[in-house]
Amino acid sequence: MTVYNINLGIGWASSGVEYAQAYRAKIFREMGQDAKFIFMDFISSDNIQHLTQNIGFYDSEIIWLYQYFTDIKVAPTTYTLTQVLANLEKQPLEIIRNPENKTIRLDYGNADFITCYACDMDRELIERVEIVSRGCLIQKEYYSYTKMFVEYYAPVNGRAKLHQRSWLNEDGSVAYDEIIDDVDGKYDTCLYRFPKQVFYSKQEFVAYFIRSLQLQSDDLVILDRETDIGQAIFENKGQAKLAVIVHADHFSENEEETQYILWNNYYEYQFEYAQDVDYIINSTDAQTELLKEQFAQYTDITPRDILTIPVGSLDELRYPEGPRKPYALMTASRLASEKHIDWLIRSVVKAHAQLPQLTFDIYGTGGEELMLTKL
Repeated sequence: MTVYNINLGIGWASSGVEYAQAYRAKIFREMGQDAKFIFMDFISSDNIQHLTQNIGFYDSEIIWLYQYFTDIKVAPTTYTLTQVLANLEKQPLEIIRNPENKTIRLDYGNADFITCYACDMDRELIERVEIVSRGCLIQKEYYSYTKMFVEYYAPVNGRAKLHQRSWLNEDGSVAYDEIIDDVDGKYDTCLYRFPKQVFYSKQEFVAYFIRSLQLQSDDLVILDRETDIGQAIFENKGQAKLAVIVHADHFSENEEETQYILWNNYYEYQFEYAQDVDYIINSTDAQTELLKEQFAQYTDITPRDILTIPVGSLDELRYPEGPRKPYALMTASRLASEKHIDWLIRSVVKAHAQLPQLTFDIYGTGGEELMLTKL
């Protein structure tokens, strides 16, 4: 039995969904349960291994959709500037290092140059290079312990346009190609070209991937995010069990509406086809009971099982060594608009007028930090 946990992307500032998966991974390891964590988004700004390791995943637990069809393993970046230079047909006239920007420029003159982006300037470990000829970007290469994939560009109306991405094996051979359509600077893969077959959408590509996992009846698929991939998973999971995790409020509240419910758009597809879901999992009993009532009131679907499994994973409970500080509030989260920390601040201001001893500590970082500080 293997548990396959499916998500979309991951970043340095991960959301609660990724942390929930990391807690889950830790529990599965302690149980000795084989588990894989699948990421479906295309990621190029960083080596995905650096992002998954940062949150606590093991490399052996990670499956990246795009890398799955190659023989290159998920691994940290160890490709060096020396290796980049060794594979060049012509050596640069000048090497310019910029530690502040973590870049190394290989200059050939006449507007020909290669910019190397390092993840470690001290060891000169290179994550990607951008190749410019006559002032035009023509190619990008991405590395871990070897070259992983290559992007090809062509100048169109004074702008570099991506037209192809080739995914490589360890020996440098092409595993498959993406043919890219560039519409007003927005890239979209229009087909995936394999040696013996072609897929004309990401949905077809994802469906092929799910079938390639060869899921068995004793396997469990846990769906953490499904945007644009849900149908392919539902249709191709075979006899494997399917669990859907509800990570947030699952509906938009409207007390006046008695005939219709507006589901959270992130869960609308899963709820619409809930008869095909083995387990709908919530974090609290209150949400579980409410969701059961709403399915009974607003739909003719009877889900197979709606249950509660709290997200957190604590090694031990800790208690204060002295008296707690009275009238103290705190919050800890990403400082993002959807967290509504501004609502909390305004509420505390009102409460403080009646209770001057009240204090409020805010933990976190994010895009709203400056605005919240000013508020």
